[in-house]
Amino acid sequence: MVSVYFPKTYRRFLYAFFFTSWCSGLTFFVLKTWFVQEGEYGLVKHAWQFPALQVHGAMAFLMMIGFGFVLGAHIPRSWKTKKKRRTGIVLITMPSLLVLSGYLLYYIAEDTFREWVEYIHLAIGFLLPFILMVHIAKKIHTKKLRRVNREDKLEKI
Repeated sequence: MVSVYFPKTYRRFLYAFFFTSWCSGLTFFVLKTWFVQEGEYGLVKHAWQFPALQVHGAMAFLMMIGFGFVLGAHIPRSWKTKKKRRTGIVLITMPSLLVLSGYLLYYIAEDTFREWVEYIHLAIGFLLPFILMVHIAKKIHTKKLRRVNREDKLEKI
């Protein structure tokens, strides 16, 4: 069972999945947008575009499992502490929107709506690591403050 803090092993796996998902998603977008090649019969997709999308899709499944873990183990206990709720709410909302937009991208064929969903998915996916870093930085800052307060109390004794 997980308390408010993740064990190192879980954290490392989640960060690895997250990092791989983020990198593969950005790689896919960059290849799709700026690395279209001239082929024998016109413009051709870059050769690594589809493998990048495959890795991104595989990581999406692992991220959904990790997100389920966070929803079931971390959030209920953390919510009771009433700390970092704002970034926590954003970190619940953003992956939920990524799952929804990823689903829509997989099944939507209409070009205009698909393009909107693609850019929304890209924007949320691009920003998510930075929101996560703020959430983690607040945790680190809180730990440092607690340590300083303990040291101050010990010096007074």
